[in-house]
Amino acid sequence: MATRRSSLAAVALAVAALAPAPPARSAQAPAQAQAPAPADAQAPAVPTFGVSAELVYVRFHVETKAGYARDVKPEQIRVLEDGREQKIVLLETPSSRERTVAPQVTLALDVSGSVMDAKLLDEALLRDVLFATLSEQATVGMCAFGGELFCPVEPTREVDALLDGFRKSIEFGYQQHNQGTRLYASLADIAKAPAKGEKVQRALVVFSDGLENRGGKLDEAVRAASDADVRVYAIKLSQAFREQAIATGPFGAGGRGGAPGGGGFGGTSGRAYYDYKKLELDELAERTGGRTFEPGTLEPRVLADILRRIATEITMECVAGYAPEGDSTGKRRKVKVEVVDKSIGKIRDGERTFAR
Repeated sequence: MATRRSSLAAVALAVAALAPAPPARSAQAPAQAQAPAPADAQAPAVPTFGVSAELVYVRFHVETKAGYARDVKPEQIRVLEDGREQKIVLLETPSSRERTVAPQVTLALDVSGSVMDAKLLDEALLRDVLFATLSEQATVGMCAFGGELFCPVEPTREVDALLDGFRKSIEFGYQQHNQGTRLYASLADIAKAPAKGEKVQRALVVFSDGLENRGGKLDEAVRAASDADVRVYAIKLSQAFREQAIATGPFGAGGRGGAPGGGGFGGTSGRAYYDYKKLELDELAERTGGRTFEPGTLEPRVLADILRRIATEITMECVAGYAPEGDSTGKRRKVKVEVVDKSIGKIRDGERTFAR
């Protein structure tokens, strides 16, 4: 969860967003619509603040049997910081016409060894699936990692820029051949990098097999993502894909440096090690509020389904903002969003820890 400085103008917009709508417009407000939920893959008083006031943003989904709730009201939820209820200043939901907190997605590609396929992403997947499912305000950037981290594209709405960045990432992969895999430190660096924009919903979509051989630690990535309020979605490359990539992928034959059972984990011990490392990607996603997916193949239709489900979950996210009491001390705080009106659904992911 991220804590950011907010101006008087931002607070004024938030107050306006929570104010009751005029009767003539309320008749046009959208009904409680539902969006398809992804299959399991693995009125409080509004205070006045000065220009130095901090707003803490909490991200969550309200899930129903039919999908996600689109129109959530402030009186239907409550926000608790260390068990104390907070006054909600800003609430943006999927039904908000103009959101001030826009999605910002980074695709992180593991290009070490024989992991990445040069045909993984194309214009149709990016334009017709990812951007078409995300909101119009969403932006997408791209990074690649092998023995080092390389980020050729900042968050953008330009599909051509992303495709060019993907080609550069594949070329970078050739240069990084046999340089190992700097997985968790790279993900931590991406999370720590300043967001492009003052207020954004950050998400990190990682394509990797979960192998790390450059000394990075899972907790390092989790801590960086949590502090920066970045949700991690992991697309775990399957054993079948690794075998195919080793034989015919852009980097030729041969195993991956530093991993037991090189040459595609032909041995039992190598496969066991690979399966164990995949569990860390599950933990990374779970601890940051994301999900993991492990497709049997990376055919376009399969990858399109995964990207659509991830983009839908990002789009259906709600954001609540509150002004915490007291000065910042650096102490880690636990924040939780819970439903008051249980008829609207349940909140699975509205719990975060951050330093303030």
